[in-house]
This record gives sequence, structure tokens and C-alpha cells, in this order.
Amino acid sequence: MNESIRDATRRFVVGSGSVRGEYVRLEDSWRELLARRRYEPPVVSLLGECLAASALFTSTLKMLQDDGRLTLQIQGGRPVSLLIAECRADLTLRAMARVEPGSQIGAGGGLRALASGASFALTIEPGGDYDSYQSFVPIEADALAEALNAYMRQSEQIETRFVLAANDRVAAGLIVQKVPALGGKAIRDTDADLWNRIETLTGSLTREELLDLDDTEVLHRLFHQEEVRLHTARPVAFVCRCSKERVGGVLKVLGREEVQGLLADRRTIDVDCDFCGQHYSFSASEAWDALRS
Repeated sequence: MNESIRDATRRFVVGSGSVRGEYVRLEDSWRELLARRRYEPPVVSLLGECLAASALFTSTLKMLQDDGRLTLQIQGGRPVSLLIAECRADLTLRAMARVEPGSQIGAGGGLRALASGASFALTIEPGGDYDSYQSFVPIEADALAEALNAYMRQSEQIETRFVLAANDRVAAGLIVQKVPALGGKAIRDTDADLWNRIETLTGSLTREELLDLDDTEVLHRLFHQEEVRLHTARPVAFVCRCSKERVGGVLKVLGREEVQGLLADRRTIDVDCDFCGQHYSFSASEAWDALRS
């Protein structure tokens, strides 16, 4: 096995190539993100799992251009009213969550408990001149991984198994997929039971193992009796591309009357980036310039 990774993804192939997989482990990047926002433990877990899933999805996409990105977004639920996990083609990522003020969040709350009544969308923006694509993930399971497994089978018709876990130290994930047929021709494998075996082995991975073991230990624990070929690891980093100019776009969304009302109560309009916590202050003249831009 190669040296273990952190803040990176690693692709692997099992057998003759009919089964592929991807592993991601976020440590420093995840803790840097959490240092800028304070969330209750169940929200930390869900946010980290969504972020790990976004990195895994992005790593498996070949269509993304240099400016492409993938976003998982949960919106309109209670107590989590908004959650966004975004990963770009270069594997820079960011995430945020909003919780309704005064919400009581019990320990161990799952996806349905945290996002009751929400819509869950997966958006792919390939970049370049390609059109964006959005699909919706049914929230019919308590575990995010199970919701994504069902989505991939039913909507994308790709046999897939996700395992996800996150706490305040680590966000990690593993995905295995049965490689779909290309041009009507599937990859042949002399081991007819390979996919069923790999899916079962992957499903045996526990949350504790995923959080506490590195990639080499996880893959050895699961697939030591299989032929596994590892690809080169790709680094992952937390990056927020906010700027005063971009945040000024929020004022345009608010509109002239809202901005005028805010300025009537104070001399400046203060806005914090939801992703990184960076504070931006707009004087009256800067606010009006932002509206006109």
C-alpha cells in the first residue's frame, strides 16, 4: 500500500476495472472550516458528511472543466434551514449551514430529523459553455449515505455504495461503484460475484473505523483479499472565494428600498460571509455603488 493520506482523495480500482472506488479524508481543511463557525455536533456531522460526499462526487466526474463545481444543497427544512457543501474541479471546497434561531437539536439527530420538510438538490455546473444540471435527492433515510445510495440507484442507475462519517476532527468518506457500460459494452470480469462482494464489504465499514483509520488501513481492512490498484492521491483544501465585490451582490439582491432602510438605522451595512466568516463593512456610498454595479 502507498503512504496514507490526509486532506486528499484517492481513487482505486478493484479487479479488472469493473468496480471503482474513491476515498476522501479531511482533517486540517475540515477543522479550518469549523474554526470559522460554531455548530451543534449533529449539524457538524451532517455538514461534514455532505462535504465529504461532494468531494467524492466531484472526484468521479470527468465532465468538469477547470471552472466547474458540484454542490449539495439542503434548503427549506427545520431546524437546518440551509446547508451548502461545494467542491470545485480543483478539489477546493467550502461548506456552511444555517439553523433556525432557538432550535433545540437533540444528540444523534439524522438527516430527516435535521432537515424535516427540506428539499435536497445536487447541482453540477460543468463550467465552460456547458449547461448546469440539477437533480433532487429524496430525503427518505436518516443516514445521508443511504439517501445518496438510493438516489444513485434510482436516478442515475449506477450501483453505488457510500459510507460517510464526520465529527469535529475528521470528515471522511468512501464510495464504490459498479462501472456502468460504455457504448452498450460493459467491462467484463471473470469474477461474477465481485460487485456483490465489494458492496457487502464496504457496507461492513463502521463510522468509528472510517473516522479513526487512515485510507491504507481502511482499504486493507476491507479488501485485503482483493486485487486493488491505487491511483495517485489528489490534495483537497478549504478555500473561500468571497470578496467585497461578490458580497456586494447580496445588497443588489436586497434591493434599493431594503438598503435604504438599513442605512437609515446605521451608518454602515455589515455583512459576514456564511462560508468563511470574513467580515465586510459597506459605507453608504459603497452600498449605493454596489447597487449600481
